[in-house]
This record gives sequence, structure tokens and C-alpha cells, in this order.
Amino acid sequence: MTRAGALTPTDIAARLSGLTFAARLDTARTLCAELDAAFAPGAADVLLAALAPPTATDRMALAAWIAALPSSTAGAYLRAVFHTAGGDEAAAGSWNEFFDRFPTQDALLMAQRARALARIGDWSTASVVMRQALATRPSYTFYARTQRQIDEIAAHAPAALREARIAVLGSSTTSLLIPVLRALCYRDGILATFHEGAFGAFRQEILERGGVLASFKPTIVIIAPHWRDLELPPVGPDESLGIARGIVDEYRALWSALHAACDCHVIQHTFDLPADEAAGLLSVQLPGGRRRLIRRINLELGESLRPGVSLLDAEQVSAEAGVDRWSNPRLWYLARQHPSSEALPLLAEEQMAHIRAVVGLSRKVLVCDLDDTLWKGVIGEDGVDGIKVGPGTPEGEAHADLQRYIRDLKERGVVLAVCSKNNPEDAEAPFRDKTGMVLRLEDFASFTANWDDKAANLRAVATQIGVGLDSLVFIDDNPFERAWVRGQLPEVAVPEPGTSVFSFVRELDRGRYFPAIIWSPEDRLRADGYRREQERASARHSAGSLDDFLAGLHMCGTCEPVSDGNLDRVTQLTNKTNQFNLTTRRRTVAEVRQIAASGWTGVFSLKDRYGDYGIIGVLFCVLSGEAACWDIDTWLMSCRVLRREVEKFMLDCAVEAARSAGVACLRGRYIRSAKNALVADLYPSLGFQTVSRTGDEGCYELGVETVTSPFSRAISRGDREVSLAQK
Repeated sequence: MTRAGALTPTDIAARLSGLTFAARLDTARTLCAELDAAFAPGAADVLLAALAPPTATDRMALAAWIAALPSSTAGAYLRAVFHTAGGDEAAAGSWNEFFDRFPTQDALLMAQRARALARIGDWSTASVVMRQALATRPSYTFYARTQRQIDEIAAHAPAALREARIAVLGSSTTSLLIPVLRALCYRDGILATFHEGAFGAFRQEILERGGVLASFKPTIVIIAPHWRDLELPPVGPDESLGIARGIVDEYRALWSALHAACDCHVIQHTFDLPADEAAGLLSVQLPGGRRRLIRRINLELGESLRPGVSLLDAEQVSAEAGVDRWSNPRLWYLARQHPSSEALPLLAEEQMAHIRAVVGLSRKVLVCDLDDTLWKGVIGEDGVDGIKVGPGTPEGEAHADLQRYIRDLKERGVVLAVCSKNNPEDAEAPFRDKTGMVLRLEDFASFTANWDDKAANLRAVATQIGVGLDSLVFIDDNPFERAWVRGQLPEVAVPEPGTSVFSFVRELDRGRYFPAIIWSPEDRLRADGYRREQERASARHSAGSLDDFLAGLHMCGTCEPVSDGNLDRVTQLTNKTNQFNLTTRRRTVAEVRQIAASGWTGVFSLKDRYGDYGIIGVLFCVLSGEAACWDIDTWLMSCRVLRREVEKFMLDCAVEAARSAGVACLRGRYIRSAKNALVADLYPSLGFQTVSRTGDEGCYELGVETVTSPFSRAISRGDREVSLAQK
């Protein structure tokens, strides 16, 4: 939509038509000033195209005209495009100036800026800009046009947070999908290697022992069938349940074959629905109707899930895309492409949600602005009675639904926080006194209302909650604040919520920031646990000493082995825990099972007088190459229980188990990562002797018989009936 008073491409063409080149430059100077009043990149492109110099002399004149442009939005943009076309190093500075003045979320413009930065060797900033471009959820055209550029910048990007080997298997063409997935893996900090399955042969690849797929050793396998694979008639026999179970049994066998061949997670697509259906209404009404049967099959797939398998809802993704974007008959018949290329970015985003959940890169905290975000109006000016939320107005209802959506996120473990420019007493008042509010003060683990800049406040929120900035999602209606936070804290995800509250929920949801493939009791406890941590912090300040504080918590811990009941949570912890993690080894379900079958495993839970933390720590010991010695393979703990002496309690349990098993020595390693400096000296602090130590790694040993008293006296044991001598 063209804004009132904005220059249109037609206006520009008409005013420059028929003029000499010199006259066009004079007129363009006036047009440039008019563009600044209501800037539109498309109109500026038309202006620059109309100034294409026919001679070398005219090009010199154009270069001088460009150099003389004022420091303005239009001037910076025209300089940036001109220098980019000429391959000039000055393009990077011009693009930086333009984005400072006009922080657009146009992915192609951001890609041009990234290209200019890469050209001058500023790969780090180029990577930040390209990742932000990919975060705008661009169209397939963007990926097609920038694939080489993305690959080049990715090759120079900082070290990835995770690595993955991803096999994409399907019954349609996948060659257009994989570049999109590769780009999104780069965006999300995953160094991914891909295997593209042979067209329509995923069953054979999975079942072939020692074949190409097995040799690839994937850590994640995507199985992407579609409705045509089922070969169902529009209306079939009534034995729909038997048909559904037979199909599901086939896929269960494929999952088993994959898990037997490699330590991988399987992302199983459900079946989408045909875009065209000859049976019409009967397809959903009759027991043998095709659409009804496909939905039954999908439900049966969901009922058959097991650890190491997650279900991608293809019907929901196709509905989000729309039938005409999802299904393109021409592409199917010409290239066996399904879904259409136009829908591939949306499908890839859903696949990435699963991948991030598997490798432990889901975000954890939603930080909310208040004014014109959680309610309509400015509380400091309008007062409690003047803001709008809840029934009575369309905007008020939409704000209440946003709060309801946010509360639902909290119920499944997302931590909530507030970051608002307000007086604290004004900011808190609606949560206590305003009818129609869904959220309450106690829903937030952190509540920051002041007049400091929001980037600084977000740093403080992350520190207070005990997470990294890359765990935060920040929602704010104000485009200035969003641009400021993106520029200062590129690790923080900042959705574009749209121009009105009516789109806030959808845009937040489409970002897929908080994917989860399991829902553990600990997830349910997490959000309230951070609030209770504030109560503990208050008690800590009032305690006479740390020992008095810990004793007053009345902590009770348990240690149990890995079991089917805790397997998902244990695997989740190995992939999500960063700060208290001695080796940062990421584990699949199959790998955890293997360690449990051959070594000693401790799965630790904790509760105190304020509440139950659930499972908060894992310690795995495996047999070393030396007799009577255990190697500590994995030792990690949730940041929610730091400074509680839980690590001492965990070591007590491991020492007791080793002593019972006749093991004389525990050997542990510390391997430095970007986030685990917290535990760099853990082993020496607990009495382990240094065997070797380099800059990034250390090896330490503890003689079991040298431990004559417990390390922790603050935590009582609540699981004495559980034998710790598993081996």
C-alpha cells in the first residue's frame, strides 16, 4: 500500500521522461528530497534506474551526484545501491547508514548489506545480518537468489553451537528443500551435513544394511511421505481402522530399523490431504472416505510414538500455507515436486522447530513489553481505567487473547518476564487492579520496569533468570525498540508482531521459538520455579550465613538410574544444559540407553521447602580402560539449582556407588565450551587430583577410599531404597 503523499514509480518516471541526462540529475535531486518524506525502496530503485548513464562522462557525473547526496534515508540508500552495483567497498558504510536510518526487515536488502560487509572482510557482522535476514521468514525466491552468498558467509561464520547429520528421505523431490534447510541450520547455529535420499526409495534405504544411509550415520532422519503414497481411493472399504493400523505398523518398523542401525532422532511427517477430492463431502463423512482415513492414520501415528521419534503435522503446515501454495499440479507432473517450492520455507521452518528441540536450541524465556503490547494504551498516561484489555473493544479482546496465549506458553514451561519503560508502581497496577487482565504478577519470573534502555535491561533479565541471551524472545509493539535490541543484542529473538494487536499472537506463534517434542513434569514446574527462586533469594539475604541458608531450605535429593520413565527428560537435559556441564556431550535417546546398559547412571531430583524442582541433574560413569576405574562421561546440572551444593550431593552418590561396585578411582574430564567456564575448576575444588591440564581440557582423578565423609551435609537422601550399585 502506498502511503499518502509518497512518490510512486509512475510519478518518478513521468517527471524524468524526456529530460536530458543533466536535467534528470537536477530533477532527481528534488525527487530525492521528496522520497525522504515517505521513503519506499521500490521508488528509489526506479529513480536510480532512470539515471542509468548512457556515456562514460555521464557515469562520472552520476558518481559525483551520488557523492553529493545529503545524509538522509534516500541518500544513504541510493549511495548503497550505486556502490553495490559497482563493487565498491564504500557500499558497506552506506548500507550501515541506511539501516541506521530505516531499520527495514526486507530480507533482500539485508542480504545486500551482508554481501557488502563480506566484501570488506567483516564476516562476523555479515553473519549477524544474514541470520537476521533469514529470521524474517523470507520467501523461496530469497533462498534461490542468495544460496551461494549464504554458503559463503556461513563458511566464515563463528563456530556453530551444535552439529547435526541430517538425512532427508521422501517420496517426492527434495533437492529444493535441502538448501533451505541448510540455510536455516546456519541461521540457528547448527553446522549441518546433509544426505538426500534417492527419490521415492526411503523404505529401501532405511532397510538396507550397510547401505548409503547407514554409512552416512545420521543423527536426525526426516521421513517425508505425502498423501499419494497411500494409494487410497476416494472412498474405500469400511475397514478403515485395520487399514490405518497396517500402514502405521509399516512406519513403526522403519523407525525400529533406523534406531537399530544408528543413534538418530526420527522426524516423521504425517500425511497431508489431497487438494482435490472427487468424493467431495463423502470423503470426510464415510468411514472409508480418503480424507477421513488419512486423518485416522495420522492419529494412529501419534498414538504410536516412542522416544526418539517426533511427529510433524503436515496437515497443519499445509493449512498454514494454503492449498494453492502447498499443492502445485504443474510442479508435481513436471518435477515430482511436492509440496510446491513456494511452500518449502514454511515446511522447512516446521522441520527446524523439531531439529532445534532435538539438539537443545529451543528458547526458554519470553520477555514482554507492556504498553500497547499486553494492553491497549499507556498506563502512565491513561491510568488503569483508561487502558483497554478484555471484553468491550476489539483491541481489548485481542490483547486479552495475547495474554492468554502467553499464559499457555507458561503452562508448558516457558519462563515469562517483563521489560518495560515505566514507573514500577504504574507497570504493576493493571496486574492487580484491571478487570480483563489474564496474566498476574506471579506469572512472571522477572519484572523490570524503569527508564533504562531495553538492551541493558534484557541483559539484566538474562542474568537474573540465569540463562544466556540466546534463550530470550522479546516482544514489543514499538519498532524503534525492536530495532535497538536487534542491533545491540543479535542473540535475542525479536519477532515482528505486525502493525496491530490483531496479528500479535499469529506472528509470535509462527516464529516457533519454543519447540518441544516432550513435555516432562520438570517443564510444568519450570516457570513457577523461577518465581520461587526469588523467594529463595530473599531468604538468602536474610540468612546469617550460607550454611544457615542451605540448612533452612530443608533440601531432599534423590538419585535413580536411567529408566523408561525418565529417559526423555535425561536426553533433554544432555542437549539443553550448557553452564554446569563438564564435557557438553550431547546425547540421543539411543546413546543414553547404551550408557545405561553398560555403565552407572545417576538421575538426580531435588525438592526444598519452597517446592519441587523435579529432575535437575545427570551423572554418567562408564568403565575405563583401567581396572577398577570409572570415567565420568557426563556430569551436568540445571542452572536452577546452582549454589545449593547439589554437585556435592551428586558426587556423594557416585562415590557410594563406586565403593559398592569395588571401584577404586573416579576419573573426570573438563572440556571447555563457550558457556561452561563456571565449572572449569570444579574437580580440583572437590578434591580431585590433576592428571593433566591444557588450555581447553583437564583430566582429574579421585581415589574413592580417600573420601571419608560426605561432601554435602545440606541435602538429605530420599531414595535409600534405590540401589546405587548398578554395576
